[in-house]
Amino acid sequence: MSTNLNDALSGSAGKGQSSQGQSVNAFLASLAAGISVFGVEALLFLLIKNKLVRIYQPRTYLVPGKERTAPPPKSRWKWVAPVFHTSNAEFIQKCGLDAYFFLRFLRMLLKIFIPLAFIILPILLPLNAVGGRGSDFVSKTTATSSSNVTGLDTLAWGNVRPDRTNRYWAHLVLAVFVVVYVCFTFYDELRGYVRLRQAYLTSPQHRLRASATTVLVTAIPRKWLSLKALDGLYDVFPGGIRNIWINRDYSALSDKVDRRDKLARALESAETDLIKKADAVRRKREQGESKKEGTRLSKSEKARLDATAADDVEGGKGTEELGSSAGNPHQVRHHTAEIFSPPDSGTTEPGTTEPERRRPVPILGAATQNVGRGLERVTGSVVVGLKKVGRDVDERLTSDGGFVLAEDEGDPPQKPLPATPTARPTVGGASDGPGFQPAGRNARHVPDAPNKGERGGQSSVDSRRDCVVETAILDEDEDKSGKPAWELYLKPSDRDTMRLPLFGLSWLPSIPLLGKKVDTIKYCRREVARLNAEIERDQQDPEGYPLMNSAFVQFNHQVAAHMACQAVSHHVPKHMAPRLVEISPDDVVWDNMSIRWWERYLRAALVTVVVGALIVGWAFPVTFTGLLSQLSYLSGLAPWLNWIGRLPTWLTSLVQGILPQLLLGILMALLPIILRFLAKQQGVQTGMGIELLVQQYYFAFSFIQIFLVVSISSGITSVITELTNDVTSAPSLLAQNLPKASNYFFSYMLLQALSVSAGALVQITSLITWFVLAPLLDSTARQKWKRQTSLPQVTWGTFFPVYTNLAAIGLIYSVISPLILIFNILTFGLFWFVYRYNTLYVTRFRFDTGGLLFPTAINQLFTGLYFMEICLIGLFFLVRNEAGQVACTGQAIIMIVVFFATALFQYLLNDAFSPLFRYLPITLEDDAVERDEAFALQQRRRHNPEEGEEDGVGIEDQLEEQEQHERDEEHTAEQIELQNIEARKQQKRSPQQLLNPIRGSWATRSRNKRQSAESEKHPLRPQNARTTAQEQVRPRQNDLEAQRSHPIGDALFNGINDEIEDLTPDERDKLIQRAFLHEALRAKRPVVWIPRDKMGISDDEIARTQLVSKHVWISNEYTGLDHKGRVVYRRSPPDFSEIDVIDL
Repeated sequence: MSTNLNDALSGSAGKGQSSQGQSVNAFLASLAAGISVFGVEALLFLLIKNKLVRIYQPRTYLVPGKERTAPPPKSRWKWVAPVFHTSNAEFIQKCGLDAYFFLRFLRMLLKIFIPLAFIILPILLPLNAVGGRGSDFVSKTTATSSSNVTGLDTLAWGNVRPDRTNRYWAHLVLAVFVVVYVCFTFYDELRGYVRLRQAYLTSPQHRLRASATTVLVTAIPRKWLSLKALDGLYDVFPGGIRNIWINRDYSALSDKVDRRDKLARALESAETDLIKKADAVRRKREQGESKKEGTRLSKSEKARLDATAADDVEGGKGTEELGSSAGNPHQVRHHTAEIFSPPDSGTTEPGTTEPERRRPVPILGAATQNVGRGLERVTGSVVVGLKKVGRDVDERLTSDGGFVLAEDEGDPPQKPLPATPTARPTVGGASDGPGFQPAGRNARHVPDAPNKGERGGQSSVDSRRDCVVETAILDEDEDKSGKPAWELYLKPSDRDTMRLPLFGLSWLPSIPLLGKKVDTIKYCRREVARLNAEIERDQQDPEGYPLMNSAFVQFNHQVAAHMACQAVSHHVPKHMAPRLVEISPDDVVWDNMSIRWWERYLRAALVTVVVGALIVGWAFPVTFTGLLSQLSYLSGLAPWLNWIGRLPTWLTSLVQGILPQLLLGILMALLPIILRFLAKQQGVQTGMGIELLVQQYYFAFSFIQIFLVVSISSGITSVITELTNDVTSAPSLLAQNLPKASNYFFSYMLLQALSVSAGALVQITSLITWFVLAPLLDSTARQKWKRQTSLPQVTWGTFFPVYTNLAAIGLIYSVISPLILIFNILTFGLFWFVYRYNTLYVTRFRFDTGGLLFPTAINQLFTGLYFMEICLIGLFFLVRNEAGQVACTGQAIIMIVVFFATALFQYLLNDAFSPLFRYLPITLEDDAVERDEAFALQQRRRHNPEEGEEDGVGIEDQLEEQEQHERDEEHTAEQIELQNIEARKQQKRSPQQLLNPIRGSWATRSRNKRQSAESEKHPLRPQNARTTAQEQVRPRQNDLEAQRSHPIGDALFNGINDEIEDLTPDERDKLIQRAFLHEALRAKRPVVWIPRDKMGISDDEIARTQLVSKHVWISNEYTGLDHKGRVVYRRSPPDFSEIDVIDL
């Protein structure tokens, strides 16, 4: 019994060897099945891609203008051309470096495997197949260790006969060629990567961002944790310092913000549900009255009503009053022209009418819930019924998730509330909002004063809480204002209720049937008001929170930031380190901003141990899911499991058929979550840093579990024990196991190439989400807007390693079983095409590592080379001639030398390139400044077409040409040096001449002191905005032709300046000053966005909310109910701002 149990616990160990000797017919059958699945999914994509534009082309309209790609042709096949012809420059601009380098990684793999296939296959396939062992070799020889070779194995390593071992010299030569060619390709690609990354980072558009010049300094000693100390320390770098943000521990404030936002969404949902219930009662009453009067709508009237459903936003159609709003302290504007305008520059106040921008816009479909309308009403002829079904399906496919457009789609004026006074701002400025703290050099938002958070600072916050609550709640009894409008249609029991957490602890979850039951609207309304008041008061006093040991330091020059990262800042080891540059403000992990240097090492060690245990122990949960498919076997393992055998047959079949796959799917879905949690606990300070760490962990997991475990029959635990006892047994272990699993990986790659690639093109998950989950889960206008505007995103940490692992497997078998090269080409070719389409038209990329995933993946590919070499070493030593003697000792020794040469090459490669992976060299600054000036000229031409245009050259091409030009200049200089050496010896140059270069560089125009830096006149330095660039960079005008291609994009992103270069320098200054403030300080008061209705309930709820407290922002602007009671919206939420989409 114990033996059987151990066999069961072996899980998938050696599963790949079950395909040894697979016949050609069996392989062709699996190939036919894979092609069939691929054909069905590809056909489905071709049929619905033009109808489901929201699923297959959302980047053509559902993103701000700078990120949009031109819609592909609607022809059946012409859409393929843009996928191939889109330039690299445009691709990087739209999708970022990570997406570009992922596709370049796939292209690099094709660049590797295609030449290898053309060279290796014509040589090794005949050598392996002709005159090999075959299926009757054992009967013709007396050797005891001989075996027959059948099926696809006749094309692999093991088919060479013992009397023809000299053929293995060809394997050795080709193996050495593979190593040399792959290593050269790695070098060439890393060289191109460094050039392109440098071109991107030094581009004028990128240098405008705060992330380009800001450095995160961690583990700062208390002595240096002040503005004066940091300014004095880092102003030695060229250009001096522009801003300093010293981080504080705002975790308590963040918890309040999170709870406030959660309760605001609950209040929004409860208010929406109340309005929808009342509207349903109203419509039911009207239908009853119509029946009593004997009037019924004709079919034509119903059709007309259905056709105008999208325009029938109750309470808003045909009126000038499209919504009410109250409690907005910051008067959020949607455009930078409004955001940065002073109060007296024409910006409207609540209750006033704005100028309207009118432009006819066609009407679109209404809501996602319109599923299969008319299927139940097919009562006529079959032909008429099918036509109606077809129209309904088309309407469902082209629906826009609750979004509607009216003919008059300007900025609707706000409607002042007659019942309550207009809400006034309680804290903050009109344009800045609560919590805005100017962070320039002349504004000390983080004072040098002693830390108040440690000595009474937090208690001072707590001491204000009582007075905050008193001013937040104006009237606890809202019923004094009269009977609410909803009572005309509903009973009090119809209102939503909720359970409070046990013991009054907000961090505990609400449990059904336990905890106090309260009215959701009343409770959330009071809590949101209280939290809004507390948060806004706390945001005005950031000194009441303890200091962290980290800070963000922004320099005036990009090169100064990179120099500060590479310089040693402190005389004590590991203090003021590590230092990071190129951090997006929205990508900061604030919880990890106060980790000490020794704590970082301890966390890294613990997380590494946990990840190792997870990799080794993953077989146990996987094995458990496999045992569920053998319930009869489990019932005999122990007496207490006998009850399993008494289960009904149908239940046993159901459990065995569904539960194992379901649990395995849940396990695989939990793995990325677990790895990201561990990476965060390790202390990484950015989200992209977490992805880089997860990339390493996930590749190790994938390589061990997907490749080694299924290839080695003894199981991972036995392998670890064996290698621990004798490390030199690794070549023999791999040589005995890996060749037997080659056919398994043929099928595995075939599955990836056909099924997975077609599935990624069809996007089954997105279809299920849009057509199944969205109608069930999205009830409020905000939920529908978020579903509409949230595009699929790629989590690179678990996405990249999948294809790195496939490539490593291909390298390992490239000589052992060369047929795998064909499947590598097919796999990576299909994935390159599919993911290039998806990145252009489907996926949106919010954050970017700057391509740092690419060199990590290349280094991981060395794993494939090492395992190939180790396996070949073992295989050469295992080859025996007819006399039973080792026949390939020379080949094995040469391969050992190649193994160590590969390790040395990788070390030298990383030693040469690793400093350039993250940081910029000083030599690029002069050229970057020149491109800044050219960019300023281009901006002038952009807004003044009469100045003319000239064709530009890509930055990457410029850098390549510059390298060639520098080599030519160096050669010419050497010749001149040799010819004039005697003459130059007689010449005397003054020290001043030696210090002055021929042309002015960035160094001559910069000073180490801030006062000098502020007087620079560089055209793109924000502090000199008015001198050269004020009139150059203006918010771009709408491309009307592009906007009209899909009206949703016009309504949601009309005139949005989504790139920082679209702003004026003064506007950039204001945004950058608050860029690296803690997210809790930048949090705005959320709006409770409820739909407008004919009954006036939403207006009444807004008025009652204002009677309870002025600290709740509630609005029904741009949203309402259609004639069927479905929530629809016309614009983004009132608290959505242009700032939300600008990458700083």
